[in-house]
Amino acid sequence: MSGAALAVAMTAAVYLVVAIAPGLLVGYASGIRGWLLAGAAPVLTYGVIGIFGPLIPLIGLRWNAIALLAASVLAAAITYGIGRLVRTERRPQSLDWPRSRHWMLAGAVLVATVVGLLAMGHASGFTAVPQWWDASFHANAIRFIADSGDSSPAALKAINASASSNFFYPNAYHVLDATVRQIGGWPVSQVIDVSNGFQAGLFSLSIAVLVARATRMPALAAASAILACAFTQFPYDTLTWGPLFPFTAGVALIPALLALLGRAVDAPSPGTVAATAMAGVGLTAVHPSVTVAAVIPAVFFLAQRWITRRRLPLADLRTLLLIAVVAGVTGIFQVLGTLSAAGGGGAAWKADWTAWEAVKEFTTGSRSLGLPEVWLAVLCAVGVVGLFLLKSTRPLLWWLVGGVVFAVLFVLDSSSEASWVRAVTQPWWNDSWRLDAIGAMGSVVLAAVGLVTIGRLLSRVTPRLTSVAAVGLVALLVIIATKGLYVSRNSERLAQAFSDGPVVSHTMEAGMQELARRAPAGSLVMNDPFDGSPWMWSLAGAHPVFGHALILPGDAVPAGQQRMLLYNAFDRLDTDRAVQAAVRDLNIRYVFVSQGQIVGAKPTPIPGLRGLDQVKSLKPVWRNSQTVIYAVSSQIVDG
Repeated sequence: MSGAALAVAMTAAVYLVVAIAPGLLVGYASGIRGWLLAGAAPVLTYGVIGIFGPLIPLIGLRWNAIALLAASVLAAAITYGIGRLVRTERRPQSLDWPRSRHWMLAGAVLVATVVGLLAMGHASGFTAVPQWWDASFHANAIRFIADSGDSSPAALKAINASASSNFFYPNAYHVLDATVRQIGGWPVSQVIDVSNGFQAGLFSLSIAVLVARATRMPALAAASAILACAFTQFPYDTLTWGPLFPFTAGVALIPALLALLGRAVDAPSPGTVAATAMAGVGLTAVHPSVTVAAVIPAVFFLAQRWITRRRLPLADLRTLLLIAVVAGVTGIFQVLGTLSAAGGGGAAWKADWTAWEAVKEFTTGSRSLGLPEVWLAVLCAVGVVGLFLLKSTRPLLWWLVGGVVFAVLFVLDSSSEASWVRAVTQPWWNDSWRLDAIGAMGSVVLAAVGLVTIGRLLSRVTPRLTSVAAVGLVALLVIIATKGLYVSRNSERLAQAFSDGPVVSHTMEAGMQELARRAPAGSLVMNDPFDGSPWMWSLAGAHPVFGHALILPGDAVPAGQQRMLLYNAFDRLDTDRAVQAAVRDLNIRYVFVSQGQIVGAKPTPIPGLRGLDQVKSLKPVWRNSQTVIYAVSSQIVDG
């Protein structure tokens, strides 16, 4: 194994430990066992981060792996202690399956995890810089937390909103990845690639646990697990579009949160209440819009539960109230921060399709690549029939209805610009890609119902073939027909965001590394927010004036007057005293200009960085084919 491959393997191993071990500890202390414990572990880890991440800086400590361990032990001890003080009736949690069925489910999750990693590995090599708009912010946030140890969501204002008075950005995703970097010192791009490569596997485990808990059907749970890695709409589209890294991490864990909720209302105890509340905090700390998305299927779950029982159980209402109170108290930083930063979100995306075209895109999964997911569409169609044939699948109707709701929202958002449509979809930034991704979770289970239905019919036609064996045979045929669960297709989709440019290329990165060797510690580098230069922070450790692309005019005030002055008039450095004062105040020693270009951004260079060769106070000190580094005259810097 080469040194690079070994580094990737070590990154993957450390990521899994950091993502799962804290949640396993807390979940076990809460009394959760079996597959539910495994599936809930990642969202519980985010819960620990969401609760203690904002608290650690307030008590004067740095965030690191030791802080995460201490926070996890403390959370586990408190949960265990409360459970010992308040005794409740214990109900069995283990699934009454033969051991072979557990191995079957484990194998399905493993296959999905491998397929997801292969897709990301072929696209990025686990070392490529993710391109497009949001990537630099997420990368710089990870580097900032790893270097500073400041895990406060408000601290991320340092990236591009230093003048903001109420900045808050949910950062559990970034804190977890920053912890991985702190442990191994690996490049941020490598940590991001490995982290995102596991999202298909985490989603597979999450959805499998939900299906297993709701239906007790090992074949359906395994089918859901194995198909979770095949749909391009999630997680591959959201890892490319945006790219929406925290959103993807959050959506992958929605099923695990709802599985915990189901356990809490079925067998309420201090442990299950605390774990469910902590999972809710964790999901909110990753991405609040994902928590809002989880509420919709949760409402349908409760409605189906109460309609089936033909009564409104007061015990359920009491449990729900307790979960809400515990989540509100333990996640107070997340609640207050989200409320203080509320009012943003939403975008005026153009509705390019008719309603029928949007329906076709959703049902065929052909939006991003233009090629239909034929076999998955066939399985979904059979799944609709299977819902009538297999009564044991009906406990999941609420989940499928939730998927339909987001499918409808996707169609509306894609085909209408009406104000009421904008209002309804605003929690998800009026972004049809996000709605498509959430809706696809319902499609995964529907396709799994289709796979199991075909297997059951096959076993009836061939009596010697058991139903489980028949389902396994159909799954194998699906893998063959889809050429490895569409791994090449999804790798092709990911490769669109993990190329060598146009935002950052290896040539540009070489310039950033040279810049880092020259720029003094504590200084800032004047840069263009739209040319890929914000990546100098995460890739090389040099701090740019603009740590992320601006969305103007909204970002002008948070960026601050001095930065916006430089944005528009840095080229007047020779004569404008206000510009000179801003350069001194911000301690700008170098200027970095590259040929990078964020797709869809304003043309580069920005007004203040045009014609720099004519500015006498700047001296070009290094260049290659795509970058130029200028030094600011000492007369300007020293005043």
